[in-house]
Amino acid sequence: MAPSDVHFASLDEINNPKFGNLQLYCRTKLAIILGVKYRLLERVNTAMQQQWKEAFPGPLGKLLTTTMLTIGRDVEQGCFSALYAATSPEIVEKDWNGYYFTDPGQPGKESSQASDPGLGSALWYLSELIIKDRLGQWVLFDWRPKV
Repeated sequence: MAPSDVHFASLDEINNPKFGNLQLYCRTKLAIILGVKYRLLERVNTAMQQQWKEAFPGPLGKLLTTTMLTIGRDVEQGCFSALYAATSPEIVEKDWNGYYFTDPGQPGKESSQASDPGLGSALWYLSELIIKDRLGQWVLFDWRPKV
């Protein structure tokens, strides 16, 4: 679970050196859920995975991989939910776009942070701020629907 003091409020917060690899990984997963569920979903549909390997290189990464394969799912099993979400007509029929799935057809339970639209908005705002600061004000298109 992501640290409880994650607010996506500033660069200082996201660059906080007190967070360890696991906390950074959990915060990244929270950011992905929030970004897709509260901001990106209303603009574009996309998918991603596998960043944890860079966060845990070397012996610790091998230990985590072995442990997760023992108690969790292998790559093939792990992709079933993503394939279901990408291809099943039930996603549209049941208005499940942006949901997190533990198994095909079974929406998972999210943390209170992952269910917070305010946190999702803060993440999107901070992300835009960072992108514009690094790449220029002109780099982002207006994603809002034209009314």
